[in-house]
Amino acid sequence: MTPRPFTEASARAWMNAQLASGGFIDACGEVEVTQLAEACAEAFDVADEGGPLDDPDHWIWDAAANAAAAAEAAGGLA
Repeated sequence: MTPRPFTEASARAWMNAQLASGGFIDACGEVEVTQLAEACAEAFDVADEGGPLDDPDHWIWDAAANAAAAAEAAGGLA
C-alpha cells in the first residue's frame, strides 16, 4: 500500500524502495528517472492533468533525480 499523504518525504521513500527492489533500472544499469517520477505520481494518485508532472519545477522531478543519484552513489545499481 502506498503511504498517504503525498509529501516529498513519502514520495522519496517510495522511490527509494522501488530502486532498492530493482525497479526503474534499464538494461544499461541506469535509473529511468522520468518513469520513476511518473510511477510515483500514479502510486500517490496525483498524476492527473495539472498535477506535479505538468510542473517542470515541482519537487517530484528533483526527488526522482536525487533518488537515482543516491542509488548510483551507493552502488546499488547493476
